[in-house]
Amino acid sequence: MKLRLNFKLIRSLIVLAALPLVGCTSGQFRKETSGSSGGDTPSSTTGSAFRPSNDPRTDVRAALVKLNSAYPYRLTETAKATANGQTGPESTRVVEFATADRSHMKWTGGPGGDIEAISIGDKHYWFSGGKWTEGTMPSTLGYRGEDFANKLAEMVKEVKYVGPETVNGMSCYAYTGTFETMMAGQKWSGTAKLWIGADDGLIHQGDTNFNAANYGGKSHTVYEYGGNIKVEPPI
Repeated sequence: MKLRLNFKLIRSLIVLAALPLVGCTSGQFRKETSGSSGGDTPSSTTGSAFRPSNDPRTDVRAALVKLNSAYPYRLTETAKATANGQTGPESTRVVEFATADRSHMKWTGGPGGDIEAISIGDKHYWFSGGKWTEGTMPSTLGYRGEDFANKLAEMVKEVKYVGPETVNGMSCYAYTGTFETMMAGQKWSGTAKLWIGADDGLIHQGDTNFNAANYGGKSHTVYEYGGNIKVEPPI
């Protein structure tokens, strides 16, 4: 079963599903190469030690905005969505941010079918019908790294600090919270839980539950930082 949705709604799902929530992972990439794609912007994957403040919401927003200086990084998300009472198959989405204006996204099993898009500066490429095309449709996905991180930070509402936890051998601080936003003409809201790494102040993994009107879903997202991530125009 495929859930048919319009492109504005698909864009909303991409942003919502990316909210990073549930347990840290120790699987950080080794920085064997700087991984800048196209090479003009140096990567910055070294975070600074983090300790919770007296303002949990500020802690979480700061960790999200910190994505703006964490390039290169990759997110891998698995999700299940329900629309009009029907639950679709599990989808997998992988997005690689090489620099602030270079990203590559592959989404398989999603509500709009399999999707692949590349964004480099003001140029956007969309894979459909067995070929790549350049045009305005991919720009609706909004995959500029800076926009992506800032949008997530704006969505965060109430946040509570849970406490320190060790996950997969990594020291983390756990938070729970709610998020809310208007996208595609609909109000989106949900709950989330995230862990921020004590060593770098970055979000490493998470879970979310979200809904809007007759649509809802759950997602699990893992973030990996560093590595040789490159994003180039399609051949």
